[in-house]
Amino acid sequence: MKAIVQKVNYKRGFVAYEIEGYDYGWLEILDSVEVEPEEEIEGPFTELGEANIYIKSTGEAIKVFIEDYGMSRQKAIEMIMR
Repeated sequence: MKAIVQKVNYKRGFVAYEIEGYDYGWLEILDSVEVEPEEEIEGPFTELGEANIYIKSTGEAIKVFIEDYGMSRQKAIEMIMR
């Protein structure tokens, strides 16, 4: 499943993402790898819990914890910025 990074809270390691143009969620990065806004990522974004996602342009794997999905863009950004 593809997603686009919407916003990143670098201090806390939280990322808001858009799932293929219809849904939003947020995750916590458990790794030392960072992602940037507008970057395309791939992974199981609709399964809560620990997962590996991949940066599409480099194929680099990132260990994350999918916190939640199925929300508006505004709510996902609100969750990572609190």
